[in-house]
Amino acid sequence: MSSVTLPSPAKINLFLHITGRRDNGYHDLQTVFQLLDFGDTLTFTPNKTGQINLSPQIEGVLPEDNLIVRAARLLQQKTAGNRGLRYCA
Repeated sequence: MSSVTLPSPAKINLFLHITGRRDNGYHDLQTVFQLLDFGDTLTFTPNKTGQINLSPQIEGVLPEDNLIVRAARLLQQKTAGNRGLRYCA
């Protein structure tokens, strides 16, 4: 299976205002941000194991709190898929 490598540009929030809170606990936001000319490169490799693996792990962030893991699991649920993912930063 082939990998996909994508840019993830850095950004700076020029301002951020919390304008409310939703029933699901998330906040409504008003923000303006500037993309920068540098950032990370993300590489995703599908696998047939169904497992989602991150490399490297982010110290102090539990896998269930990691947005990449949460997005991959949601994609598995919505597609009834049995494929996994290896992510490398």
